[in-house]
Amino acid sequence: MAGGSEAVTPEEVFDGDPVALAIHDEIRRTLLLLDGVRGRVSRSQVGFRRDRAFAMLWCPGRYVASDVLSVALPRALQSARVKQVVHPSAGTWMNHLELRDVADVDDEVRGWLVEAWAAATVTGHSKVERPASSRATGTRKGEHDT
Repeated sequence: MAGGSEAVTPEEVFDGDPVALAIHDEIRRTLLLLDGVRGRVSRSQVGFRRDRAFAMLWCPGRYVASDVLSVALPRALQSARVKQVVHPSAGTWMNHLELRDVADVDDEVRGWLVEAWAAATVTGHSKVERPASSRATGTRKGEHDT
């Protein structure tokens, strides 16, 4: 990558791991049902954002034998499925879940994703929604409308 200018795709992030790519695809299908979701792909993860990032899927590789879905919520989840919770800023808890199979993206996980999406809006002012035809022009480098 010369200067990081080449686009990275989810297929490249999860290269060699068809289960990870299938998990990504299932999460993406869930999020396509929600308004204003954009994806952002980097070399190590695929992130999903609304006004701010609310979910990231990544493969820790040698550290953990699963994919990790990080879900930003205004609360810590109380579930045995959550492997770690960090509190990076006031009002935000990052809940890390290990996903080993597409079946792990079930109604409970989908519910947490929808909750995170709902919380990922700028508070304190009204935001005018742009028409769908102009949304793509508002994406930043490395982002795409999902």
